[in-house]
Amino acid sequence: MFLLVIALLPLALVSCISGRAQLAKGWSGTAVHDGVIYVGTVDGRVVAINSSTQSQQWSYSIDPPATIYTTPVVDGDLVYIGTYSGQVLALDKLARNQGLSFPQTRYGEWEWDCPIQNAKSIAIVADLLVSGDAIYVSSSNGRVYSLDKEYGDLNWESKILDKKHGKLWTSPAIQGDTLYVSTFDGHIYALSLETGELLNWSFESDAGFASTPVIYEDIIYLGSFDRHIYAVKIGSDTPMWKFPQEKPAGNWFWASPVVYESIVYASCLDGKLYAIEAETGEKLWEFDAVAPVVSSPVLMDNLLIVVDESGTVYVFDLSTELEDEAVPLKTILIGADTAVKSSFCAQEGLVYIRDEDNWIYVVDIDKGEVNWKVSLTIEE
Repeated sequence: MFLLVIALLPLALVSCISGRAQLAKGWSGTAVHDGVIYVGTVDGRVVAINSSTQSQQWSYSIDPPATIYTTPVVDGDLVYIGTYSGQVLALDKLARNQGLSFPQTRYGEWEWDCPIQNAKSIAIVADLLVSGDAIYVSSSNGRVYSLDKEYGDLNWESKILDKKHGKLWTSPAIQGDTLYVSTFDGHIYALSLETGELLNWSFESDAGFASTPVIYEDIIYLGSFDRHIYAVKIGSDTPMWKFPQEKPAGNWFWASPVVYESIVYASCLDGKLYAIEAETGEKLWEFDAVAPVVSSPVLMDNLLIVVDESGTVYVFDLSTELEDEAVPLKTILIGADTAVKSSFCAQEGLVYIRDEDNWIYVVDIDKGEVNWKVSLTIEE
């Protein structure tokens, strides 16, 4: 199973072609803040796109170049991102908006390197979690790190949580003063938010977990490699339910589900979107997309937005009652030349999508079409 997971990501980062290194693509998602789109590119840059001018506002090249799987996180004046080479970067978006350049050691722009600690990999694949005064980082060395979000100082590091594979590819989730982490070897661990120490409760499953935990009313929802969605009550040793109840789904639930008004919306690599009653695990409806769905659904007001790998956007109106075979309010084709595997965001009627060919598509939901698009590739 773990070898199949490895095959899902292009992890052979460097190959020798004509005597030079070629980076794997990665699938950094989009983040939007104050009219600026932030994204990681396939050639190892962090880019800011001005929505008003529909052009690059600034671009930051990681040195040495590194593949980016994580989605930028904007908090205050800083943009945070993790890299496959094990770095966490904090970039001052205001200084870069003014066209200024500063060394990385200056306050407001810093770099933190994940400790090797005899690990085969220190890659950061899962999105960073920023909460309070800290950044929480899952590393492929099997540990979670807490960093000071202003200066990058290490607050604490956890023990190795995934002892079988030694990798953490899912982001932590927070409730109260506790951090919850899911692992490839089938565990959910509870850590102290203040110290990183393991707390008394943990959950163990026979199958590994593929997605980041989502917490709703003291229940953790997450996808598994046994092709089920699990609902686990915090403090319990057994799941409340597994979905589907009779036989597994057609593929993994790689993406994290979304919970809204006691309904779990889960996208699957079998190309389906499932609506599940949060308390009982009963299926309310399902929808067949034309391609696998790698990214999590996104809520925008009462709209649920799903993007499949082909770049087709499905919009569901959750204020209406959907039947067993749900019909989307709108279906929009963006015309992407390559697959869409990245997370995406939606804001004020617009959906921001990045494909594997390094294009950003801005989709207008009301118009039902692509408003504009821009390439992130540097012209040679």
